[in-house]
Amino acid sequence: MKKEIIICAFALCVIPSFSQQSELLKRYRSMALNYSHDLKAAEKNISASLEVEQMAKADLKPKLSGDANFQYTGKPIQLTLDLPGMETPVQFEGRDMKYGASLTLLQPLYTGGRILETIRIAKHQQSQAAHQAELFRSSICYQTDIQYWSTVARKEVVSITTDFRNSIASLVKTIREREEVGLVDPQDRLMAEVKLNEAEYQLLQAQSNFETGRMALNSLIGVTLQQPSAVDASVPKVNINDGIGLSGENSRPEVKLALDNIKLAESSMKLTDSKYKPQLYIGIDGSYSSPGYDFHSDLDPNYAVYLKLSVPLFEWGKRKSEKRVSNNRIGMANDQLNKVEDAVRLETETARVSLAQAIEQVELSENSLHKAGENEQKALERYAEGKVSVVEVIEAQTYRQTSQLNYVQAKVKAQGAYSDLIRSLNKYEN
Repeated sequence: MKKEIIICAFALCVIPSFSQQSELLKRYRSMALNYSHDLKAAEKNISASLEVEQMAKADLKPKLSGDANFQYTGKPIQLTLDLPGMETPVQFEGRDMKYGASLTLLQPLYTGGRILETIRIAKHQQSQAAHQAELFRSSICYQTDIQYWSTVARKEVVSITTDFRNSIASLVKTIREREEVGLVDPQDRLMAEVKLNEAEYQLLQAQSNFETGRMALNSLIGVTLQQPSAVDASVPKVNINDGIGLSGENSRPEVKLALDNIKLAESSMKLTDSKYKPQLYIGIDGSYSSPGYDFHSDLDPNYAVYLKLSVPLFEWGKRKSEKRVSNNRIGMANDQLNKVEDAVRLETETARVSLAQAIEQVELSENSLHKAGENEQKALERYAEGKVSVVEVIEAQTYRQTSQLNYVQAKVKAQGAYSDLIRSLNKYEN
């Protein structure tokens, strides 16, 4: 019943308070974002997409181009005309050399929407690049969260195993003192010493796990692997607050990327269709060349103003085929959007249920820990009175250590579920 109540509470817009997050974790998130190579590449992609948009807009403006030429003809053209009334024929002879320079100014008047759709595609690609960077940021934050809490848990395990080792060492000392006065059998001491060696081994293993976890964290945040980065002493319990709503599914970068793909497919269809519409340009050519006007041998200026109209007439059904291809691609993009939205909804609901269950497990493990501590204290008292054997004391201490480890694992699981929920709702702080 308690489990159902917690899950229902989450369904009524109750999620963990984001203000309870560790300040160290927030700082490490920022460091990881600043260091991430993937994010740096994504930001460069955004800058490149901005330039692509400017390139597309430049096609709206007139284009000015220059040209220069030189030609030498070994046998130039000659023309002889016998005109009536003239005793000698008229002769025209081309020149050996032709040279000059020209400027052309070309302005598109109508391109069937090609330029405008090219600009729109550039904008969609820019949006896509921004959402891809957002996806990287979310992934980096989530990865940092998981690694940070794993490292904190390993540090807490070091503290637990140290405490366990000290408890066993204290028990060994007590047994030795009682053995010296003949109150206990030497076998009790041997059993306790074996357990002490096991505790020492566990402590070494825990310290090694903590150091490797901290190196993995350092690798994420971009500091030297051997640097002793500070982490919290223990994993905190997840607190719940009803201050944040759960209508965050559509803010996921995956959904935004799927919407961008639909817009790109629609613009691509319009861009393809523009090839089959009239293309109208106006142009001005200015030249300064030889031979010039009226066969002048010197350089002469000249100019030409023209309109250019191109109309595709027959393409053997190519236009219809390309349109069907574009429609199918738009349909595929819509199907992908539906798939992503379904996955996001499932991920979000799963994260809510997992967090509710994880919080309940934390409460249960904490309750067991309190009882295990009381049991250990009573076992020590009864051993001092000679009412129980050392085996029961060691078992009680082992139970307490196991309860402590279970409590840490439950808290880490809750923090992991909490991170899953933040990521599924895209609620990371900017």
